[in-house]
Amino acid sequence: MKRRVVSRDDIVAGLRRAGLGGGEVVLVHSSLSSFGWVEGGAEAVIDALREAIGPDGTLVMSAITITAEFVAAHVRAAIRGEINREYPIFDVEKTPTWAGHIAETFRNMPHVARSWHPSHSVTALGPKAEELLADHHVRPSCGQDSPYERITRLEEGRVLLLGVTHESSTTIHAFEELAGAEYVVHPQTCRIPFRTPEGERLATTTLHIYHIARELGRLESRYIDAGAETVTVIGRAPVRLCRAKPMREITLEAIRKSPYILLTPAGLKTWEKMKASGEYLEPHGA
Repeated sequence: MKRRVVSRDDIVAGLRRAGLGGGEVVLVHSSLSSFGWVEGGAEAVIDALREAIGPDGTLVMSAITITAEFVAAHVRAAIRGEINREYPIFDVEKTPTWAGHIAETFRNMPHVARSWHPSHSVTALGPKAEELLADHHVRPSCGQDSPYERITRLEEGRVLLLGVTHESSTTIHAFEELAGAEYVVHPQTCRIPFRTPEGERLATTTLHIYHIARELGRLESRYIDAGAETVTVIGRAPVRLCRAKPMREITLEAIRKSPYILLTPAGLKTWEKMKASGEYLEPHGA
């Protein structure tokens, strides 16, 4: 069978079809392999994204590095009133992201800036990059005044899912934090050392609770019905483009009405066990 080749021009056309017209601030989550064979690889996808949003647009990607082990090390230190300097230190310039090949390629490109957050850093390129990324290390991971939340305030804010579903969307976690969902973050404020081009710094932030199963796409039909999400296909990749501001309104209203709406039955059971025991660092079974 002849393989389908997806070109940069195919991607630009698909992004236009999804609704990008230029000037947007776009947070992208992506899977390169979902397209099929992309001529030019990750660089071609990034080039297509930059063309679609134009010189007035800002391209943003998650550069997330969080792991359960990282959370446990720093939350336990916070409980003791200490700073953990033994766990491998996040380096703004060098630590790779596990958010996919496109995100890692973008992180290494010239002039791309990265926020100073040791678990949920974000990379950006464009006119709004500096204001979006500022002071992330003294903000919540995803909540109020984080880059994820700042994008959702903007009329031109967009969340773009290239070949992935809402299960990969960190923005949904931002909405959980904003709505005050009790199962999202550890109560302790952690002080976490990290390295920057200006030397070692200290983050003051909260960290996410692990092991609680969600269904982050549960509200997708509401986004589509409200005109907040469009869906198309590029190559083999399903593409979802969401207007961040109405997506925020829909999600916050849903969580405030039904606080556990995004949890699976197993996730709710795990959370109830964690809450009853007061121990949020280890899985408690289904």
